[in-house]
Amino acid sequence: MAVTHDFDCEPSRIYELLTDPQFLVDRCLEMGELSAECEVFEEDGQTTIELAREVQRDLPKVLAKMFDPVQMMDMTERWEEDGDGYSGNWTMLVRKQPVTISATFTLVPTGAGCRYSVTHSAKAKIPLVGKQVEKFILGQTADGARDELNYLAQQV
Repeated sequence: MAVTHDFDCEPSRIYELLTDPQFLVDRCLEMGELSAECEVFEEDGQTTIELAREVQRDLPKVLAKMFDPVQMMDMTERWEEDGDGYSGNWTMLVRKQPVTISATFTLVPTGAGCRYSVTHSAKAKIPLVGKQVEKFILGQTADGARDELNYLAQQV
């Protein structure tokens, strides 16, 4: 499932914010995450973001028996120029859990500004409940992406 948001500015402005380590940390904290650390590296035309986040989630009863509601997540995100916009991907690992979340995204100009679109996938290597965990993760991830994009829209 894709999450899309239209902005009333050039793609370069959105890119500038989404690759700014201080903006990313501030966004995480404003969104209620417990802690966040971020580093950004540029090499060979690619921008790489390493973001560690500590989050607390309300888990369904079945998952609350298996997982701590406070979790550390390590995300690696890669951006590169793509025509007049940008594209990339990210992977997020949940520490001490057999869970990986990944996404591909684009940031493209439109007549009125730009559009950011991200498509997520999840893999939970957990016998019997893996598919249920993946479904929960994808719902949480899509909701989180919408919240983050709404926060971003307030900053531009």
